Amino acid sequence: MREIAEEVLNYFQENLLVILLIAFIAGFAAVKSVAIAKKGNPALYFIVGVLGAFIGQFGILYVGLEKILEQIPAFRFFFDFLAAYIGAFVLASLIHVFKPH
Repeated sequence: MREIAEEVLNYFQENLLVILLIAFIAGFAAVKSVAIAKKGNPALYFIVGVLGAFIGQFGILYVGLEKILEQIPAFRFFFDFLAAYIGAFVLASLIHVFKPH
C-alpha cells in the first residue's frame, strides 16, 4: 500500500498543475452534488478535491487499471477527473453525514 501511495504522489508531482485544476473542479462538483448550499467555500472544494483525487488515483493503482489507461492516453485526464470526482464525492458525503447541523 505504501508503494501505491508513493506512485500516486509521484504522478501528482509529474502533473501538478493539471491535477490541481482537476481536483478543484472535482471538489466543487462533489460538494455541490452532496449538499446544495447557496454559498460555498473554495478552500473546502480544493481540499475535498485534492483528497478525492488522491483516493481516486490510489483506487486506480490498487485495482490495476493503470495498465488499461496507458493504452488509451488520450482519455487519461478524463479518467483522472472521473476518479477524482468519485473520491471527492465519497469524501464530501462523509463530511456531510458527520458535520454538525
